[in-house]
Amino acid sequence: MTPFELVNTIQKEISTHAPKLSAAINKALLYYGDGSALVGVSPGGHEDDEISIEESESIAVKPGESPLVMWKVMQAADLMEAHSKWRLIVDLKPAKGERRMDLRYTLIRNKALY
Repeated sequence: MTPFELVNTIQKEISTHAPKLSAAINKALLYYGDGSALVGVSPGGHEDDEISIEESESIAVKPGESPLVMWKVMQAADLMEAHSKWRLIVDLKPAKGERRMDLRYTLIRNKALY
């Protein structure tokens, strides 16, 4: 699966549930990618460069929708791990009110992880 196909697949699945995660994945896969073996590329562009992107969002959920949102997010994480060098770590923060999910995402590209 190419990075463009991967981004499109993930975008279709999670953009309505977690738009900031979708944007962060888009940036990770299309802007930084899996890295290049070429010498002299911009910082973060070489395959040995360690990169992380952090994002957080508060999502309004309907009663009983929280498991669906987490399932979609974890499905995106599985797709990324299977088809790229990026890993997704998801933290669920305590919500500030009912019917809200507060999520924090960390996208990591580190050669030691794959």
